[in-house]
Amino acid sequence: MKHILAEAVTAIARPFRVATVLALLGAVAGLALPAAAAERYESGLLWRIEGKGAPASHVFGTIHLADPRVTKLPGAVAREFDQARSLTLEVSLDPGAILALASRLVYSDGSDLSRVAGPELFAKAAAITTGLGLPDPLLRMFKPWAVALVLSAPQQDPSGVLDVVLARIAGEQGKPVHDLESLDEQIAVFEGMSEADQVALLRQAVEEYERLPLLIGRLVEAYLARDLAGLWRISEESGGEGAEAQRLRAVFARRLLEERNTRMVERSEARLREGRAFIAVGALHLYGDAGVLALLEKRGWRVTRVY
Repeated sequence: MKHILAEAVTAIARPFRVATVLALLGAVAGLALPAAAAERYESGLLWRIEGKGAPASHVFGTIHLADPRVTKLPGAVAREFDQARSLTLEVSLDPGAILALASRLVYSDGSDLSRVAGPELFAKAAAITTGLGLPDPLLRMFKPWAVALVLSAPQQDPSGVLDVVLARIAGEQGKPVHDLESLDEQIAVFEGMSEADQVALLRQAVEEYERLPLLIGRLVEAYLARDLAGLWRISEESGGEGAEAQRLRAVFARRLLEERNTRMVERSEARLREGRAFIAVGALHLYGDAGVLALLEKRGWRVTRVY
């Protein structure tokens, strides 16, 4: 059994990286965004944060992709990043954290994904994951949310993802790198969902898989246009319609945005009080009345769009 488990974890660990978690959080978070949003937070990727006697800091909205169009920092962003005292990301990019948490991807109680998700959905998932190096016998061992992670993130070089690039540049510049969440906390976002909601997440990932390249292309275009509202609209379109879709949006709103945005803002204040911080989070976290920018403003910080 230990040999089989090791083989299974190794199989999924290849595509499963911190960047994969970030990518899915960004993709699924779009389902959760509130319909009403503060207009001043509808566009812009770089924002100056001032107040409380501290030197100005900046919050930058990222997209968790390795596309060279997004990893090449615009001049305004590069200037503020170079002058920053520290970098803060959503989560630690230490690869060792993945191995430490790998056992949480699989069932430890003898459960089988085919029985949990149903044979029809399992067969559809297996038809895709076999080509990704996760064939039927191994797929059965994994939890629905873990498979959804693999299917909802593009096949890309994790070392080229924008967040990783920022961390690498910060290291070269001698900047300390902090994080707002632990990988354990991010995984808990999915593990804390009911089994039924995890299966719904897997079903959505399977149904949207063929359209993933088109969806990502549209997201990149909106990101390059600094269109936060557009990112929301595109992400929302992939969520489906009907009562079930609305229910899932409410679940995702609480777990993927509301709780995490609050946590991010609370933890970012230590860096903001130090001053000259560069805080990089997924761009969807910036949007709307419940977004990071609005929450910072409510806590007494002055928020001004730079780029």
